[in-house]
Amino acid sequence: MKKIIYSGLVTFGLILTGCGGGSDAASCRFNVQQNLDTGNFNAVITELSNPSSACIAAYNTGELQIDLGAAYMGESGFGVSDIISLIGVKNGAESTYETFIKNVSVKQSNSALTSLEKAINTYTLGLENSGSTQSSASLTGLNKAAGSGATTCQDLSLTTSQKDICLYIGLANTMLATTSINCLVENIASLFNDNNLTAQNIAKEDMQASMCALEFAYRNTTCAQASSITGSEVVFTHDNNSTRTFRDIAVTINGTSYHRLATLAAENPGSTFVTKGYCSNDFSNPSEQWSPSLYPCPLNKDPNQKDLKVTTLVIDTLNNGLNAVSGALGKDPKLQNDINAYKAEIDKFGVVDGVISLDEIQAYLLTL
Repeated sequence: MKKIIYSGLVTFGLILTGCGGGSDAASCRFNVQQNLDTGNFNAVITELSNPSSACIAAYNTGELQIDLGAAYMGESGFGVSDIISLIGVKNGAESTYETFIKNVSVKQSNSALTSLEKAINTYTLGLENSGSTQSSASLTGLNKAAGSGATTCQDLSLTTSQKDICLYIGLANTMLATTSINCLVENIASLFNDNNLTAQNIAKEDMQASMCALEFAYRNTTCAQASSITGSEVVFTHDNNSTRTFRDIAVTINGTSYHRLATLAAENPGSTFVTKGYCSNDFSNPSEQWSPSLYPCPLNKDPNQKDLKVTTLVIDTLNNGLNAVSGALGKDPKLQNDINAYKAEIDKFGVVDGVISLDEIQAYLLTL
C-alpha cells in the first residue's frame, strides 16, 4: 500500500491548509499528518473520531473531515495519490476501465467497501461543513445531519477548496464501485489471468452467475446463460436476536450451482447484495466454499446498518463517482480524457447518453 502523499498533488490543489488552536492542538495535527504520510491510518481514525480529541481545535471548518476521510481511504488500500496514479494506466496503447479494475483488485484491502463508504460519508460532511461559519470544535459531529440546504458537488458556486473535496468524493465513489465489481467474482485475479485459461473460464462463469442473479432480482427474468434460477427466503439472525430476511438465489450454469443473496421478491426493482464468502444464517461457520448448509455471507454484519446493494454500489456510485471526478479535473485534460474514456467504454453497450445503465454494466462485465 502506498502512503498518501499530499505534496505530490499540487496540480490538483490538494494541499491541506490552516492550523489553529494552541500548541498542543497544533502538535496533534502535525502528528495526524505524520500518521497519514506513514500509513498509520488507524491512529488517525481513533484520534479524529474522538469528540474529546485536542486535535479538533487545530482544524478550520470542514478540514477535520478531510483528514479523517483520507484515513478511511488509506484504510481501504488507496490513498488519493494512489488512485490518481492508477487512473490512465495503459494496457497497450489505451488506458481502459478493465485495466483499472484489474489494478484495483490487486491493491484493495479486505475492508475496502466499508472503509470507502465511511470515506464518502466523511468527505460529504466536510463539504457541507466547509461552507459553515462554525468552528470544527462544534462540528465534530460525524453525526451532523445534512440540512435541506446542504452543499453538493452539483452546486455552481463551489469554492476551489470545495471542488477539491468533490474530487475526493468522486475518487472514493469510483473506487467503491470498482471494488464492488471485484466482489462479484470469488477469484477476481483469475478473471484477468490469461496464463490459466481453466481458472479464467471458471471466473467468467462466476461473473455470469452474478449478472444472472442480479437480472433475476432486478426484473425477475432469467438470463440466457442459466439453465435454471430459483429463489428462497433465508433469515439471518444477529447476536442481539434481530433478524434480516434475504432471498438465496441459486443460479445453475453448465451444471454448477452458484448462490447469491438478493432482496425479497416483493421489492421492485430488486438487487443482489455484496457478500463475502459463505456462512450459516447466524454468521457462524465462515467458509470460502459453498455447501448445502451455508449461504452467501452478507458483507455487512452490523444489524444497525443497511446492506450493500449491487445496483446502488455499481450503477449509481459509478455514475456519481465518474461525474464528480470529471467536474473536479477541469485543469487536467489528460485525466479528464481517461475518465471520459472509462464511461464511454461501458456506455457503448447501450444507448450512448453519458449515463451507465444496469444493462450496459451487465453487458460490459460479461466481456471481461
